[in-house]
Parts: sequence; structure tokens; C-alpha cells
Amino acid sequence: MKPTEVIETPKSNKIDPQRALSIVSDKTFLSPVKVLEITEDQPGSEYRGRALPLYKIEALSEEDEKINVYLDPYSEKIVAIRSNQWRVWDFMWGIHIMDWNERDNIGNAFLKIFSILALLSALSGIYLFFSSNKKK
Repeated sequence: MKPTEVIETPKSNKIDPQRALSIVSDKTFLSPVKVLEITEDQPGSEYRGRALPLYKIEALSEEDEKINVYLDPYSEKIVAIRSNQWRVWDFMWGIHIMDWNERDNIGNAFLKIFSILALLSALSGIYLFFSSNKKK
């Protein structure tokens, strides 16, 4: 697991879950439904890279789409909003960088191997283009 940046926030005044619901209601156009507290990091999670604990507020959009809002319980700041559209983007990003679990490692072996193969393929194509034109 790669090291994450730690952002220090004052840990003295943790808000209660009801206050978290009202913050999401006030700062977004979403209708909050319920609150969960996240205290343990899980690989590949929607909130990866954020300081814990976090409140996960499940909310509904105006179109009744389920959206997760992640809120820092100490600073009262919304740190991430995750919808189905974001989940599709995140999945596609994981395929693109060939890191299917955590979707953060752009230096993995698969990506390096396929990058080298793509470079060799491009160089051989350039070589074949110029070598075939000389014969004509």
C-alpha cells in the first residue's frame, strides 16, 4: 500500500451525525437519507486517500439517483461526492491504468509492459513505412 498524504485537522470538536445530514442538505441540492461513520481504510474505496474518520452520507439527487457524500466530521467540509457516473469513470480509469483493485498505481508492471510493447510496435511501424517506400 502506498503512503498517503496526511492532512492534520483539529480532532477536538467532532460533529454529530444529525449535523452531518444538515450540512449536506444546506451545501448541496441532495436529500440526505442516512449517515455511516467510516473509521477503517479499505483498498479501492470511493474515499481513498482521505483522512479518516469520515461520515458517509447516503443521499438522493433530484432524479432519485443514489449519491454518496463524504464529510470530514471535524472540519465539516465535504471531501468527496460519488455518483454512478463517477463510479463508471473510476472503473474506466482502473482499466486504463491496468490497476483493477486500488485504481491509484500508475507504475504497475502491466502498464509498463504494455507501454514498452506499444512503443516497439510504433517504432517497427515507422521503420516498415520508410523501408517499404525506399523499394518503390
